[in-house]
Amino acid sequence: MDRILNTLALPASFVYKAAAWMQRRLRARHAVSPGGIFVISVDGIAFGGSGKTPMVIRVGGELRRLGISFAVVTRGYGSRLEKRGGLLDPSCHGPADVGDEACLIQRHLPETPVWVGRRRLASLEAAAREKIPVAILDDGFQSTHIRRDLTIMLDDPDRHWSRLRHFPRLMREADLCLVRTAARRPPRVPAHATFRFVITGFFDAEGNRRDIKDETVFGFSALGDNHRFQEDLSAFNLRGFCAYRDHYAYQATDLLGLERRRRASGADFLVCTEKDFIKAAPLAAADTPLLYAANGVQLDMDLGNFLRRHVPK
Repeated sequence: MDRILNTLALPASFVYKAAAWMQRRLRARHAVSPGGIFVISVDGIAFGGSGKTPMVIRVGGELRRLGISFAVVTRGYGSRLEKRGGLLDPSCHGPADVGDEACLIQRHLPETPVWVGRRRLASLEAAAREKIPVAILDDGFQSTHIRRDLTIMLDDPDRHWSRLRHFPRLMREADLCLVRTAARRPPRVPAHATFRFVITGFFDAEGNRRDIKDETVFGFSALGDNHRFQEDLSAFNLRGFCAYRDHYAYQATDLLGLERRRRASGADFLVCTEKDFIKAAPLAAADTPLLYAANGVQLDMDLGNFLRRHVPK
């Protein structure tokens, strides 16, 4: 069905992509450089679900190992700080304040300043004023008014709808083009390397690793690509799955409903992504067997060496 709808949408898509291409070119002519800070943009050609946030965390981890000081700039979609912007304060900000992705980034890069807000240029300028030499810009692909020094582009050829947003040839402009290795379709442009997402373990609210190889699970997620997470969980005795829209704000009633469905399916655990866990865990009853699946990025290249060659210390 997706392929049929994709084909029917192609004529309108061409007009949209042409207009988007022209707008990008016009805005790029007047791109502004946030002086004094080196900008690494982690982008995806698709509407969502391409894995930008895990890649931002992976790039941040590599920079940290290289001894490079950096900040992260993200939009904080649907959050209170999205409109006015600001610096994430883990002591008082939660997902409703800064967005689930910003919280996830801060959780994995706790010593890193994370600026949130839809005015990305203002966030970069704020980081530059703090004398931070490098910034990772989450989804800078849409911010063509900002001059980026290094661009990492992610692509999943299986995401049919991603073809409707931009011309694939735009991926050729990236300094590093990464294609998901598990994709069934061939890449739309030659890739520099491939990547894949892997579940590295299951954890409870206290951070304890849980061995579930002999257990059954009921999964749920609110991602741009819920199907990918469902496929990943299918290797772990999956009894059922519930998908929500990206950035969905869970309510206590949702967790009660999910727990009922888990019991009805006979599954031992409720399992979600770490991004979902940040929002869902505070709402779950104390006796709910809720775990999150830690997600890692595997590359067939040395990302650290690539960054060492391109990013100034």
